[in-house]
Amino acid sequence: MTSVDEFLRVMKAHDTATAALIAWCRRHHPCDAEAIAITLHGDEEMAADRYHGPLQPRAGETLRRRRVWLHWGRRVLSEAENWYIPERLPLPLREAVAAGSRPYGAVVAVLRPERTPLATLRTDEGGSDQSEAAAMLEQLAPAKGFSPPEAFVLHIHAIMTASGVMLAELHEHYRRDLLP
Repeated sequence: MTSVDEFLRVMKAHDTATAALIAWCRRHHPCDAEAIAITLHGDEEMAADRYHGPLQPRAGETLRRRRVWLHWGRRVLSEAENWYIPERLPLPLREAVAAGSRPYGAVVAVLRPERTPLATLRTDEGGSDQSEAAAMLEQLAPAKGFSPPEAFVLHIHAIMTASGVMLAELHEHYRRDLLP
């Protein structure tokens, strides 16, 4: 079994990617840090006509795109682009996401969300077609601040729901630095 396979098992065992990353790092990188930290690269309102994903914003809802790097100490674990609708969160959670100091998954964890992968692409030796992963990353090209494709070993496109409400569409890109 490869490290990527082991990490995917850990992902399936947790409600959020943040919780999975914490469990993974406590096991494989225990001396590097005690918690996940983020670097916020942007959280901006987006025009609904620029979005063609599964969230289907309704009248009166705001569509936002949040781009972050998740760190464990100095180690960058993942880079993510999350599309979300703040009005679908209770006000205290909406304010916590807007503060920009915590990962989205850590904020919404109290809702016991369900994370459903739509696509999983690997760039390790047992993984997916390199061109599929490159195409997924090409979508991020206009979003400044993301690493080059060779930095990543795993790409996951997922949706997050809680109590039957779709909260976010997630594009998660896991760096090779994540692996032991």
